[in-house]
Amino acid sequence: MTDKAQPQLQDQSQPQQERLFYLEFRLYFLGHANRSDLQKRFGLKESSASRDIALYKKLVPDNVVYDYGIKSYIPQDSFKPLFSYTATQVLTALSHGFGDDYSGPKFPEIVTEAPCQTPLPYIPTLAAITRAIHKQQSVTVTYVSEIEGERTVTLVPHALINTGTRWAVRAYDRTNSVFSNFVINRIKAVQGVSTLPIHTELKEADSGWNQIVELSLVPHPALPYKEAIEQEFGMHNGILKMTSRVALKDYLLSQWDVDLSATPSEQAGDYLLWLRQ
Repeated sequence: MTDKAQPQLQDQSQPQQERLFYLEFRLYFLGHANRSDLQKRFGLKESSASRDIALYKKLVPDNVVYDYGIKSYIPQDSFKPLFSYTATQVLTALSHGFGDDYSGPKFPEIVTEAPCQTPLPYIPTLAAITRAIHKQQSVTVTYVSEIEGERTVTLVPHALINTGTRWAVRAYDRTNSVFSNFVINRIKAVQGVSTLPIHTELKEADSGWNQIVELSLVPHPALPYKEAIEQEFGMHNGILKMTSRVALKDYLLSQWDVDLSATPSEQAGDYLLWLRQ
């Protein structure tokens, strides 16, 4: 076959690429795939599924071989993925089910348990917030704070935040004239859309959001086997350098139980990491 006749991924239609992606995902992360997988996922006829597999084999001929024992294609030792993957994308698909369509229920590919679960936002409240973000509108809500109690506040939201333990929204608070983070589940009621924001209330004016800081995290000095932490966090030369928005830094350090003392404590306790000053 000449180079001219060799099919190229970028020349395939979007639906075709989605089917090829699903085929490779199963090969890469589950270890096998066949025509029935494509038929079930996309409602294809057997002949169409066969053509998809044949096309994938043409695109990456050294990736798969047919295993007659299990009647499926399996990845070869020379397998090199045709598509790019992120860990978040893969783990979401494995634990919650593959795909971005919502026509039916999703089933996990791999049994996954999450002992630490984030309280999910009330959908109508979330919808009101996301509409305001997308349309760049302010919104008046009834909000309950552990310090101030219940109050009516007008927010100019510009981003959602998943802290790992809760969902929040970053917004300009017109009452206190400051950008802050608001836990979505503390919004008791949405009273309606308010006036359009001015430029000092928009994301571009949010210095805490726009300013990026670098954090140097190291295994806590009191731990006896620091190499375990270096391996777990993928450290280089015993240091994990991370960047974070100033507005989100405290969430990260709290979630990872980082020792923030100028001098690390003599006992590690629950600490795995120390923020090197």
